[in-house]
Amino acid sequence: MACLTNILIAAALLLLIPSPAAEAADRQNTQTPVWTEPATGMKFVFIKGGCFMMGQGEEEGRLLKKVVGEENYEKYYADELPRHEVCVSDFWMGRYEVTQAQWLKVMESNPSHFNENLKNPVDMVSWNDSRRFIDRLNRRLRESGEKDFVLRLPTEAEWEYAARAGTTTMFSTGDEISTDLANYNGSHEFGMTMKGEYRKGPTPVGSFPPNPFGLYDMHGNVWEWCHDWYGRDYYQKSPANDPAGPNEGDARVMRGGSWFRFAGAIRSATRYKHEPDGQYADSGLRLVRVKADRQFGASKRGAGGTFSFDSDF
Repeated sequence: MACLTNILIAAALLLLIPSPAAEAADRQNTQTPVWTEPATGMKFVFIKGGCFMMGQGEEEGRLLKKVVGEENYEKYYADELPRHEVCVSDFWMGRYEVTQAQWLKVMESNPSHFNENLKNPVDMVSWNDSRRFIDRLNRRLRESGEKDFVLRLPTEAEWEYAARAGTTTMFSTGDEISTDLANYNGSHEFGMTMKGEYRKGPTPVGSFPPNPFGLYDMHGNVWEWCHDWYGRDYYQKSPANDPAGPNEGDARVMRGGSWFRFAGAIRSATRYKHEPDGQYADSGLRLVRVKADRQFGASKRGAGGTFSFDSDF
């Protein structure tokens, strides 16, 4: 068994080498600072903080109601309101979703359902699994002498800011998207978005063009866990600066949609949720790198606003 594990890890190490397409993209983004995590080779793009309008636009809401009906709109999409201004501080975000090769390198096992290609995003990982993965990475960073930065899941606000990449439209590609630009269920039309391919599973990370911030697969492929507890009415009372979600809850936020969802569910504003132990074949993660002394509006433990990165992420 140990021998098999070593073989799998060796194979994973080979797959950590960037593809020619990824290397070309890196060269095209030479003006954007990039940091490489030493244990896995994960690349992180520097995202300059700023303010943006978070949530669902008016025309977006009208289209959703027309497509899914009033009842389903209230059930699944009304929590994207009200649209409100949010400001986030500087952070670094993973250029790609965490791959199976990277997960295997750290955790020494691959839980994924779609495990035929280690360059696919890892799937079947819960929020709690993600935290254990991050804990191991942060431990290695501390042991290497890193004291200034830590890794964690993005907040919901950080995620949407990065997904929008300066845009105000439904997608970073505009108010329409296609299955040539993202991996989602193209069986249904959505507004100006026509029917397209339905691949019925994830694709290797970086298979589609990046958004204006140089980030790949922010729309579709797999849902991505965020740090925040989910609060249906959180937008009504969200702090304006670096919101980090409610202090407590029953479910954690997921963002980005997946290969299984139609175009309307992979918009920049789309919110989703699952219990922290939930493991799904269309769910994975992407990490951010932030300063170790980073503070948010409230701690889920009510501890005055400072998170413990060893226990809360």
